[in-house]
Amino acid sequence: MGTGNSALANTEVRLKEFRWKIPLRCAGANPLGHALGMFFQQALELVSGEIGTMQEVITLLTSDGGLLRIDELLEQPFESLSPAQLNRVLNTQLMPFFKIFTHVNIMSSVLMQANITTVYNIMYSGDGENRRVVLLFAALATHLSNSGILHASYEDDEVDTEILEVVETTLAFLSKLVEVNTSAQINPGFVSITETFAALLKRLPESVAFVMRKATKNLGRLQQRLVIGQALPDAQDVQRPTGARATFQLAREMPGELSEEGRRHDNDHVDIRDIAILPTLQEIQSSRNEYLPVADPREWHLGGIIGLVDRHFRLLREDTVGQLRDASKFELERLQNPSRQIEHNNSRRQSARTYVYNDVYIISAAFDEYRGAQVAMRFARPEANNQQSKDARKEWWDHSKRLGPDTLICLLSSEGSATFLVVASQGQKPTGLQAEYDLVSDPEHAYVVAKPVNQCDLHNLLSQVLGDTSYAQLSMVEFPGVLLPSFEPTLKALQRISGSLDMPFSHILAPTSTPENPDREIDIQPPSYATRLGFKYDLSRITNDNTPLHFAPGNSIKDAAAQLAQNSTLDPGQAEAVIASLAHSVALVQGPPGTGKSYTGTNHALDAILERSVEDGVTDIVRIGNRSKSERLQDVNLKTLAQQLDLTKTEKSQRWELSRKVREETAEINDLLEAFSALGGQSSIENHLRQNYPAYYTQIFNNIDEDDYTMVRHKQGTVVDIWLKNSFPGLWRPRSITELRDVHLHKMTFAERRVMFNSWMSEMKEELHEKLRHALSSYNESKRKLDIITTELNLRVLRQANIIGITTSGLARNLELICGVNPKVLICEEAGEVLEAHMLTVLLPSIEHCMLLGDHQQLRPQIQNFDLSMESRNGSQYALDVSLFERLVQPQDMFAQPLPFSTLEVQRRMHPVVSQLVRQTQYPRLQDDPCVFMYPEVVGMRCRLFWMHHDKLEDDNSDGSSTSRTNTYEVDMIVALVKHLAQQGAYKSADIAVITPYLGQLRKLRNRFSSTHTILLDDRDVDELEKECADFKESSLAPPNPGSPVAAKGSLNQALRLATVDNFQGEEAKIIIVSLVRSNKRNNPGFLKTPNRINVLLSRAQHGMYIIGNTNTTESVPIWHDVLELLRYNGNIGDALELCCPRHQDTTMLVRNPADFARLSPEAGCNLLCEKQLECGHACVAKCHSDMLHGAVHCMKPCTKLKIGCQHLCPKPCGDICDPHCNVPIENVSLAL
Repeated sequence: MGTGNSALANTEVRLKEFRWKIPLRCAGANPLGHALGMFFQQALELVSGEIGTMQEVITLLTSDGGLLRIDELLEQPFESLSPAQLNRVLNTQLMPFFKIFTHVNIMSSVLMQANITTVYNIMYSGDGENRRVVLLFAALATHLSNSGILHASYEDDEVDTEILEVVETTLAFLSKLVEVNTSAQINPGFVSITETFAALLKRLPESVAFVMRKATKNLGRLQQRLVIGQALPDAQDVQRPTGARATFQLAREMPGELSEEGRRHDNDHVDIRDIAILPTLQEIQSSRNEYLPVADPREWHLGGIIGLVDRHFRLLREDTVGQLRDASKFELERLQNPSRQIEHNNSRRQSARTYVYNDVYIISAAFDEYRGAQVAMRFARPEANNQQSKDARKEWWDHSKRLGPDTLICLLSSEGSATFLVVASQGQKPTGLQAEYDLVSDPEHAYVVAKPVNQCDLHNLLSQVLGDTSYAQLSMVEFPGVLLPSFEPTLKALQRISGSLDMPFSHILAPTSTPENPDREIDIQPPSYATRLGFKYDLSRITNDNTPLHFAPGNSIKDAAAQLAQNSTLDPGQAEAVIASLAHSVALVQGPPGTGKSYTGTNHALDAILERSVEDGVTDIVRIGNRSKSERLQDVNLKTLAQQLDLTKTEKSQRWELSRKVREETAEINDLLEAFSALGGQSSIENHLRQNYPAYYTQIFNNIDEDDYTMVRHKQGTVVDIWLKNSFPGLWRPRSITELRDVHLHKMTFAERRVMFNSWMSEMKEELHEKLRHALSSYNESKRKLDIITTELNLRVLRQANIIGITTSGLARNLELICGVNPKVLICEEAGEVLEAHMLTVLLPSIEHCMLLGDHQQLRPQIQNFDLSMESRNGSQYALDVSLFERLVQPQDMFAQPLPFSTLEVQRRMHPVVSQLVRQTQYPRLQDDPCVFMYPEVVGMRCRLFWMHHDKLEDDNSDGSSTSRTNTYEVDMIVALVKHLAQQGAYKSADIAVITPYLGQLRKLRNRFSSTHTILLDDRDVDELEKECADFKESSLAPPNPGSPVAAKGSLNQALRLATVDNFQGEEAKIIIVSLVRSNKRNNPGFLKTPNRINVLLSRAQHGMYIIGNTNTTESVPIWHDVLELLRYNGNIGDALELCCPRHQDTTMLVRNPADFARLSPEAGCNLLCEKQLECGHACVAKCHSDMLHGAVHCMKPCTKLKIGCQHLCPKPCGDICDPHCNVPIENVSLAL
């Protein structure tokens, strides 16, 4: 037998022996006594082996018999044991037990989490008083503190490593126990235990600091949780804190029960973990403003890291969910008061764009094994969708992009209900409700299939199906562009963090005043992994020719940076940034525009980066997410890889059983849904009466034989219908339902029969709802456990990966999964554009080193609600759009300590003429790399930098939107300028970019560019020409003659990139054309007053930049004033743009209007005739133009070529291809056949 088979057989034998020690029946089971230690040691050996064995052992230990063995361990009187006895129990019993339930494989197993938590719960509350566990750890803390952790040779710092391991394991177990038992955080008994362990670790010499870093980390987590727990107010003292307040400081209404006026609604809570992500009906209807924490920590209702997480949860929820709440409130008020004009409440922030659909009816409901509950809804087609043909209707829906997959909608009822749903995604072949209902098939109505966000809302939806609200009007609100996965995972992640408070660098992110550190001073240490004795970073991978170079944290950063700059391609600023980042656990690097703070451009998608890694030979790459479009990454998708794994015996058994349960529960739910739809019918009433009211059943059904029933049913309806329609002579006094219970059914009045029938209907509905609640709960639990198995498989794949590709929203969605991988280093690009809420979610507990690269002087993170932003006068107090990077570098809190940061100072993007604009206004120390001085002039233009001033007013803004500003003059001028540049034949489509601050102008430019056709340079030919030149450089052959650039026809939008300023950060282009849009009599600059946005706008161009705008509108903004003064000084501003003919450079061409381009430069050259001959030898009849356009000229003169074998001229135009044979007929010729 092979070694592997022998080991497997040995494991099976030991596992079998272990099973025998777990009693099947707890009653009368014999204790293990002296063998208890061996029992836990055997369990520890087994869990340290194969995964399947580990899962079975933990399952056995958490069975009733296994918990009996654990209880036997904990029942010992630890507080009364002698030191020798306690030491023996500690080493032989407690340590194996602690190691089992802190083992890395077990703690990271999602499948075993419920089992592990059960043990910790019983450990803490098993005796009902929480006294046993406190006595245990108090005894251990005292024993370890007195055990002589240092050897006699104290001078040599020789430490007892065995005791160190005991301390580390004990603290790991204790930290987890307090984490999963919330009430333990307010147990005062643990405070003194923690203080004893803290004093013990403080006595350790520095030489073992690295060895004990895990113990120190767990002690820190433990202290943090206990401090927060002890700081919670007593129940009778829950009120808003009072005390001395600063002058003119406004009082703020606190959340939930802390509010002096009481809770605002049923979703207003002190603890963010109790807040539902989507708004409740009460929240929608509430007229009071939500509690929004300001930037000043002194104003929060919670301090420290929990207050920071609380603040960002509430603000991010207001930014995303708040707009849904306000739009739903407006529509609900309109629905409930159709005859009254409803005005928007100005106190609420209303910014959501919505579509409203009326006359909504829920037609059907179904339940899918994989997708859950779904409902089909019918509604009135929008007026714009009145096309007659199905194809035309489909084209309208496709073009409008309304009600697309995953779109969030809210179903509102005039009787007061609000249900959020998500439009169901269609597979390649629609099934179920989606195969039956769609938007376009019915010529009269439109149908949409959606699933409720919360399964419990299915009950409310069924009430609509049943007609319980027969007089209610339903309306459906669509929130276009709002996708639940874009914000829900982040909000849920923040709730999770608030519960665990397991976040690294909390002393840096949210420092608090303590007696030891009253001024909240921050000391940034090296990463924990770099504190190991003798640790050095190997920098040879980034040096020239792999020159040996090392850096140890603690050494001089400047000296190491100088060596790195000397031996690598990095400039001194980059070298210092690299070394400083390696030296500190939290490192900040500011990268002004073009300084090369990263090697991966922001325009690279995640898939492109992973594909590049594949090309570079990186193996074991995993891509998480089902939205990847890359064919090359399909085989490394996490779902694909996980399906190839073999399941353990435990996993196979559980998955089979859970899958069976899910199928059965799905079938049961669908049966219940069918029963709902059949309510009120003959069969449902008959069954209900037979089971619950036999006397009633006899009174109605036993008096009619089958033949009579069939005859009556066809003529007058069912037996129940006949009973309802008939009547007994009425009484003066109506009888209650209680009195009617004793009355014969046929002796009830018409009204009483209806009351009794409605009573039966209510009872049947309530019974079905109760059954449905149980069925849904059972389904959800089985589905959750099934998902855990999938997560466990995914985790096994990820642990083998070198690179994991995932988006930030995907990370929030898979937070628990990624935590199981235990990453240690986090590098964030463009950190100045990332919301702090998102950064908090990616700071996983295992992170030891965080490097943030960004620029707080460029654009801030994008948010939805302007009233929460720094640009808003009122919103600056909330400052939601201030990134973590900016807050750490420039804290708004006057008492906070700014963190040191490195700055890159050499830019390699902009020609010095362009870079001077940001150097003079934003970055005085910014330097130009020599390479930027070599950039060529812009072909077709006299100057590479110019501001063209005009006084043409912006268009009327009829809809009042702040983002829809347009300026037709600038559109026409830019279209003409882009056409002029594109026809030079010198630029590819990626070389020219038009940027504007406003979406409205962007839309107008895009439409004009799409409808304007011209002759362009074909990028494929440019790439081929560049490849030929590159091949030439590698050979000794003569250079190929590239010939004239090849022309291709197309629309102008193919000749450039078009974007808003906010979406162009991190991008660059050879030529930038800017449309400022704003030009008004009030000189209101709008978006153009923000320094960050101006900075980005001015720093995108490499070779040249052209700004078109009204200087009078921008002059009042300080930074624009400085820019204009600089442009005036250098002669780069005027009311006319000067073109330059590359062939006749002395020709003067000043354009002030779009028509001037056609008059002065009709062919993108000048107004002179072309001086070059065509390839055929004829003179070119066109005006001066580029070689590209010259090559596209089609000569129409008669062809002068003679046919071979005769003297006839080719009859075609010169530019056409000659026929291979002469087609001139020959007369008077005799042929011999």
